[in-house]
Amino acid sequence: MADQKPQMSRRSLLAAGGAGATALGLGSVHLATSDSEAAATATPPASGSPSAPNVLPLVKETTEGPYYLDYDKQRVDISEGRPGTPLALRIRLLNAKDGKPVPDASVDIWQCDALGIYSGYEETSEAMNNGELVFDGPIPKLPPDSRTTFLRGFQMTGRDGWVRFRTVFPGWYTGRTVHIHVKVHTRGVLLDRAYAQGVTVHTGQVFFPEDLTAAVSRVRPYTRNDLPRTTNTTDPFYSGDTAADGLLAVEWDRADATRPIQASITTAVDLEAINPGRRGNPPPGPVRPGP
Repeated sequence: MADQKPQMSRRSLLAAGGAGATALGLGSVHLATSDSEAAATATPPASGSPSAPNVLPLVKETTEGPYYLDYDKQRVDISEGRPGTPLALRIRLLNAKDGKPVPDASVDIWQCDALGIYSGYEETSEAMNNGELVFDGPIPKLPPDSRTTFLRGFQMTGRDGWVRFRTVFPGWYTGRTVHIHVKVHTRGVLLDRAYAQGVTVHTGQVFFPEDLTAAVSRVRPYTRNDLPRTTNTTDPFYSGDTAADGLLAVEWDRADATRPIQASITTAVDLEAINPGRRGNPPPGPVRPGP
């Protein structure tokens, strides 16, 4: 059982936030490690994106969904012993305007376990998956069922913009492809292992190649998940097979899907854009803050 001690709420300390963001296209799990290499791997600006040199194309923003909790759990290993194929996840943040790494940012992730259950929402997750609870309209914010914290946590970016997590490959639940949620917070401070007084500059999701998900679904404990599996192409939030769409670059053993998987993505954030991630559907682009 996870530590039940109450934790500082980031949301009680943050200014209103959410964000537009941008991403680089990636070819393999071994990503650029210098500013010049990162700029060289940038994809051309997408339609409607800035076209100035070193300005990167905007990545898709998505809703945070109903299962976000503002627990402050600064840690590398978020698994808390949940069963599943080990996953090493790396995320790098770059400044969209100049391609340089973004240090001292908080990267917050959360995901379901192999059976499609989110910590803090165990009863609600099961009710959703069994069709006992259906949302008709915008996705609401739900009250938590418990104070469990498995498969949730945040890390601070280093000078190179990287964060690293140890977790397990996510499972799936009704109506959604396999994914991990991500929020990025900047302009705050780290106080007693809680990130405070900042703004949210990205709310999104990262996805896995379909062949990897299919292989993992055939091994334990994922074989115990008898819910219909939504594929990337039929998911309502998956938009394409590029890093700008949130697709992770992965390395895995095609002969054994129980062996550890490496996944990574480089995301360049627009530090001036705001998107709260609380709409029923993802917005068409970044929303600039008002006066």
